[in-house]
Amino acid sequence: MSRRKALSSSPSADSAHLADLAFPLRVLVGWDVANTEAVEFAAWLGRSLPVTVQVMSSTQSKWTKSLANATKGRKKRMKEAQATFDSRVEKALTEHIPREQWSKDVSRLVDSKDRVRSLYETAKDFGADLILMGSRAKTPKGRFRPSSVADEMMRSCPVPLGLAPRGVKLSKKGITRVTYAIVAEDDPAEPEFSGLDYATALACKLGLPLRIIAFSPTAYEKHTSTWNEQTLGMLDHARDYAWALAAEVAPDVCDTFHVTSSVSAAKSWKRSIDSVKWKKGDIMFLGTHPSPQFTSVFVGTLEGEFIRYASVPVVVCPHSPKAQ
Repeated sequence: MSRRKALSSSPSADSAHLADLAFPLRVLVGWDVANTEAVEFAAWLGRSLPVTVQVMSSTQSKWTKSLANATKGRKKRMKEAQATFDSRVEKALTEHIPREQWSKDVSRLVDSKDRVRSLYETAKDFGADLILMGSRAKTPKGRFRPSSVADEMMRSCPVPLGLAPRGVKLSKKGITRVTYAIVAEDDPAEPEFSGLDYATALACKLGLPLRIIAFSPTAYEKHTSTWNEQTLGMLDHARDYAWALAAEVAPDVCDTFHVTSSVSAAKSWKRSIDSVKWKKGDIMFLGTHPSPQFTSVFVGTLEGEFIRYASVPVVVCPHSPKAQ
């Protein structure tokens, strides 16, 4: 049975990406000439997981601007642009990622004016399990501001999308703790646990603790007692779901699998996130609302604002109708 067919028969598409680490995680990095956060994110994952990395850019990118409007001698210019891109990628990867984690065609330059579509098509061709992108260049360190491409992908990415804050410092030991974030502002009684599958599977496979945190941009004293009760009930539901999934995907580690849950409520997203203790080895998975098709990432206004203040790498997962 092929790898992809095996995934479709698993209990959920999210957890299946990491359920069998006999296969390296296929990571597609969106190239950014202004920073290397996405490359460093890939390197950091590679310290904990087997990975195969490919780096992608398109002819619409700033550093290939002269090619975007070229018609005469385009084939020759494209070849020259590819050679330049190969050189830049190899230099960046040599600094951060062991060569055995490079894909066979490690740098791919796509002749396209549609940067988002070219990313999607490259991800499909590569069989990507994860797409990584960095923050906009002019962003405070330790925060995330999406580029126009990342912003669009946050609303339609067909595979999990990894986002690296600007200038984030990552542990040399790789991932040391997994956090699953629930953006709980209005209706905690009807939660969507998309991404909890992926977070639980990762924690199980690496033998790491999983913490589930409900974040709110409203201070505790401003919430009603009903909200507090519903939020605690939601966290109980999420914890039970994580335990059940752990028993299914990794029964051999259930005795040591550790899950905690808590609420972080403050008068802004920034304060809510900053009130939680973060380490250099933390990775955060985000639960989002479902898209109309139920098969892609959909980051709404609420989650989008939350992500802006994330101080650790974030993975936003496609909605899974089973993760409820």
